[in-house]
Amino acid sequence: MIAIPAAAVGLWWSGMRAKESAVAIARLACQREGVQLLDQTVVLKRMRPARDTQGRFCWRRDYQFEFASHDAYRDRAQLELLGLQAKQLRFPYQRDADGNRVYQH
Repeated sequence: MIAIPAAAVGLWWSGMRAKESAVAIARLACQREGVQLLDQTVVLKRMRPARDTQGRFCWRRDYQFEFASHDAYRDRAQLELLGLQAKQLRFPYQRDADGNRVYQH
């Protein structure tokens, strides 16, 4: 009877740590891209069991967050965490040398 509440608390705790990690990674990525992270928009979209690079069990979490550029556009990006480590970060576009958006397909 104690195992189920303990597992629920453990899952909640790891989820909180993962969300903090996702926000920190998103913030750094936005700084690097020269856009503003809209802090309250980091949202867990999907969570599933996975294996890390050493073959250990961990959670794979997909987050989505919003950011705003200086020209007032609001866009979404995706972040995939494996455990607490960033596996993939996808912005919807890149900037060319003139500062124009170049969308990726």
